[in-house]
Amino acid sequence: MGAVKKVFIVGGGIGGLTVAHALQRIGVSTRVIEMGDKRDRIGTGITLLGTGITLLGNALRALAELGLVDACLEGGLGWDTVSVRDGAGTILSEQSSPRIWDADRPAALGLMRPRLGQILEDFATKSGAKIDFNTTITRIDQDDRGVTVQLSNGETDRADLLIAADGVYSKIRQSIFGDEFKPHYAGQGVWRYTVSRTEAMNGFVLYRLPTGRVVGALPLSKELCYLFFLESTDEKLRIPQDRVCDYLRNLLAPFTAPELVAAAKVIGEDKHISYRPFDVLMMPAPWHRGRVVLLGDAAHSLMPQMTSGGGMAIEDALVLAQELNRNDDLETALKTYCRRREERVGRVYDIAYAICREERKPEHGRDYSMGLLREGYAFLAAPV
Repeated sequence: MGAVKKVFIVGGGIGGLTVAHALQRIGVSTRVIEMGDKRDRIGTGITLLGTGITLLGNALRALAELGLVDACLEGGLGWDTVSVRDGAGTILSEQSSPRIWDADRPAALGLMRPRLGQILEDFATKSGAKIDFNTTITRIDQDDRGVTVQLSNGETDRADLLIAADGVYSKIRQSIFGDEFKPHYAGQGVWRYTVSRTEAMNGFVLYRLPTGRVVGALPLSKELCYLFFLESTDEKLRIPQDRVCDYLRNLLAPFTAPELVAAAKVIGEDKHISYRPFDVLMMPAPWHRGRVVLLGDAAHSLMPQMTSGGGMAIEDALVLAQELNRNDDLETALKTYCRRREERVGRVYDIAYAICREERKPEHGRDYSMGLLREGYAFLAAPV
């Protein structure tokens, strides 16, 4: 019969909405508590749509198992090619990524984050999930039989389990686990810049200069892609808003590939630019205390070098739903979920962090990071 009948999910992001849909499919009633506004996801322009996300084959495999992959593929652009080019755009190396989840479907997928969020929200609500926007939890009380919450709208409700999917700065994690586990700055950050896509941006593309500076491009749709720049700084980078466009132009200036020159010319013309420092976290198991369990970035916030933050949250959702469905005992279900996920996510975390360290302070040859990346991709291809 499964370990739970009703579940609260705090956080309406990728992990929270995926697990809401996954649980509804197995007959568990879910209520999502989301502090943001529903309107934040709605928009058609680049500025409103925000940044993008890449989902590798392991994430697509999990989405396929949950009946979500077709809608996601329709909402973005699938790709197979990984290429390294010089600053002028000349291809130095190129290979096809293995199609680990379906030989007839793309190896990976890029799409806008809000579009993915809307797809997941639509499926969750169609499956029966209730979503409370503009709402937070103000109090949590647990006992042996359930968990009671008080909401910011004044309502009190009760369920069998609370899933905290409220991100790397999770207030639920802090409330339940205290300040022992909190993210730390990893010494890097990333600029992301959404631009019109050209045919040259046909997959995961890295443009490398002899100085070591790299610009990456990832497709999001037939029309859009995003460029990204990793920057290593001992302290978090802070650029005044009125200097951001000039700063980005300077980053692109040494690159002469036509598609990058064109991207530099339109900086500031309503193209979405963001910067995020990498605050990372890898919680040791167990990820649960009593009837509260962590999922996604609340338990593990990763460096982006493995392109797997969202993918790990999606896998978390699948595995947690599996264990809650196959175990009548809640403690057994949660322990098994944590055991299955800690080992897998921990390996991805370690590989991504090793690549980050090499990028910050190179100690090996150029092929070292690519070797780590290949190792990580091979690991992700293994069953969850």
